[in-house]
Amino acid sequence: MLGAALAIAALSGLLVASPAQARDGVSSARVRVDTGIPGGGALVTTTVDFVNRRKVVFRNFTVRDLCPGDNRPVQARAWWHYTDGTTGKSAVRKDSNGCGDDGTNFGNITPPSTKGISSVYLEVWLYTGSGTKRRNISLTRYNQYVHPGR
Repeated sequence: MLGAALAIAALSGLLVASPAQARDGVSSARVRVDTGIPGGGALVTTTVDFVNRRKVVFRNFTVRDLCPGDNRPVQARAWWHYTDGTTGKSAVRKDSNGCGDDGTNFGNITPPSTKGISSVYLEVWLYTGSGTKRRNISLTRYNQYVHPGR
């Protein structure tokens, strides 16, 4: 009886799958730097919102210099993989807020695309005293419209 009721509801459009809740969400990446003072480094955060197969929005893309102690340049960007195997990336965003508590919020980033977007991740880095880059990436988020159930 329950199975028949669910089948009727699905056919009549009363049940609508909501895959957007499964894979969208907050992503972040952090780099720590040994400056002798705990807590220094860099952080990038955003809310990933897959709208459909071809559109993703990185909401409130924020880059932050984690202080105290390092006061080094912090940069970040978003990356995406297309379903055809190629990749794309956003422009580099730099924290211009110094050691502020909130970092620099760049608002929304929406990649232009006519191709399917398979997955996304974030990259953040800062420059150390020796001029080298310390970098980290976030976990990959998969587009639920391309990879149902993943």
